[in-house]
Amino acid sequence: MTRTLAIAAAFIAFAASPAAAHHCPKDAKAIDAALGKVTLSAADKKAVMALKAKGMALHKAGKHHDSEHALSEAARLLMTKMK
Repeated sequence: MTRTLAIAAAFIAFAASPAAAHHCPKDAKAIDAALGKVTLSAADKKAVMALKAKGMALHKAGKHHDSEHALSEAARLLMTKMK
């Protein structure tokens, strides 16, 4: 339960952080860290990883708003799967 609350708190902080072009890699690292702490089905893990990859590709292309959206979707999917 404590681990779940810690992960949820990290994602709340992630979602509430101000928009900045250079926080996309930090968000991706937070997603990777959470993936190591949450048990997901293969399909859910694949979806999270695809959204993370899409977000980082958009970041590299300079489309930071779209990147943040994709990374947020990955984080939301992780949060919905936490038990």
